[in-house]
Amino acid sequence: MLPKCLVNSPHKGVFWLKALSFLGTGKYETVTYCWQGRECETHLFPEAVARIFEPEKLFVFVTQQAKEHEHFRKLKECLGDLVQPVDIPEGKSESELWQIFEKCAEVVSEGDEILLDITHAFRSLPMVVFTVAAYLRRTKNADIHHIVYGAYEAREPFRTPPEPTDRAPIFDLTPLLDLLDWLNGAEFMLQRSDATLLAEQLKRIHGAVWRERTSDELPKRLQSLGNALANFSHALHFSRPRDVMNSARSLLKVLDEVKPEVERWAKPFGVILEQVRNEAAKFAHDAPDRLDKENLQKQLSLIEHYLDKGLIMQAVTLAREWVVNWVALQRGEGDWLDINFRKQIEDPLGAASAGLRGEGTQVPEWFPRSEKLAELWNWLTNLRNDLAHCGMRKNAASIKSIQDRAKELPTKLRDLWENAPDSVLYGGRVVIDLKLLYGEVAKLDELPIYIERAKELAGDGNEVVLTGQAPIWLYLAVAHALHGKAKKLLYTSPTTGEVLIFDHSAR
Repeated sequence: MLPKCLVNSPHKGVFWLKALSFLGTGKYETVTYCWQGRECETHLFPEAVARIFEPEKLFVFVTQQAKEHEHFRKLKECLGDLVQPVDIPEGKSESELWQIFEKCAEVVSEGDEILLDITHAFRSLPMVVFTVAAYLRRTKNADIHHIVYGAYEAREPFRTPPEPTDRAPIFDLTPLLDLLDWLNGAEFMLQRSDATLLAEQLKRIHGAVWRERTSDELPKRLQSLGNALANFSHALHFSRPRDVMNSARSLLKVLDEVKPEVERWAKPFGVILEQVRNEAAKFAHDAPDRLDKENLQKQLSLIEHYLDKGLIMQAVTLAREWVVNWVALQRGEGDWLDINFRKQIEDPLGAASAGLRGEGTQVPEWFPRSEKLAELWNWLTNLRNDLAHCGMRKNAASIKSIQDRAKELPTKLRDLWENAPDSVLYGGRVVIDLKLLYGEVAKLDELPIYIERAKELAGDGNEVVLTGQAPIWLYLAVAHALHGKAKKLLYTSPTTGEVLIFDHSAR
């Protein structure tokens, strides 16, 4: 049993804690080390670790010289079998540093609760300890409770030589490890648009502050920011442009609201906040289900973004759908998100492509007569198949070939975009042009007929858009009649854009 060393009564932890510490041969003076109301008078900081934090095991890393020194003998006499020595080289070369790294990693098992002490670590070993901590957290799911440093040089009063009663604080350096996680998260986000690690950090901090409740002020939006980042990232990586536009818009709103909380609790995120904002701003769109030239531009920017981030699969997948969308705009009517409608676009594209091979095919009257479009579809189909079939065929295209061809996508699609018409299509919506309900002149005594026709066109539970030239009384009557029938009702005109009348879709 350990001799009592604490002024305050010890607090038994509810978890099994492993402590990793170092011991050298230097001249260590006796002081009283202090941590959150607990104290230990000693000249060997590993003893303070044992008394104050009460680990189940205390691994003490020692060179051969340190193991034979009086310091280690005294530590063993004081702590007994709790001390488990781990032999390490002196760390005078890169090879020896790697050996120390491996020794540290070997004593930690999957899911261990860990405390790391760098107080008596010498030369570059503190850097090795931080690297080990980051490695263990990711590869072995280790929970790094604390990285501690007994700040002998910060003792009070500061006397030379010190008295045993001089009080030296114990610093918790774990936030520096968190900084490495922030760095990894930022790199993931900026290099590959993967915000998973950043989202985890923000949600972890939000939860930790609420659990500890060290002040009356608590974060309200960090959790929402983490969720918004994750949604944006997932939409990007699943190549879902409409979801990207929606989630980017939501993310921008949260970023505007969360700045004070980031400044207080998540400063590292504040460094890249504007970069995240700029990335989201490129894709945010108020009406992602409305297909027009602006929407096509957003999608094209997303394809370019994918290529810039090395996300070839996402770029090629979206590029194929982009061409279908462009042709749909050329057609000028239909629900561009309806699977049957899209097949009516894809079939003529395939027929036009087959025509290049001399096969007798016909395309509809509305289909653009363009050999360049047919060539693009043929080229894009081959590129997409080279990816989608995962090389599972004879004479499969090389990875380099796929990469080189994918780089051509923006140029090829940009040529089409410049000739996109000014038409607008709505997806998953019913668009009712009120002018078509009455013909030349709207007659008040025929209002019941107009309403019945509007209800018939609207169907049940759809998103409905009212547009067209019509008297205000007709708009009001139709809007009232569709209340409870349409899940969402909007008005649109070239002057106002889209105006929401009601939205019951969230109920």
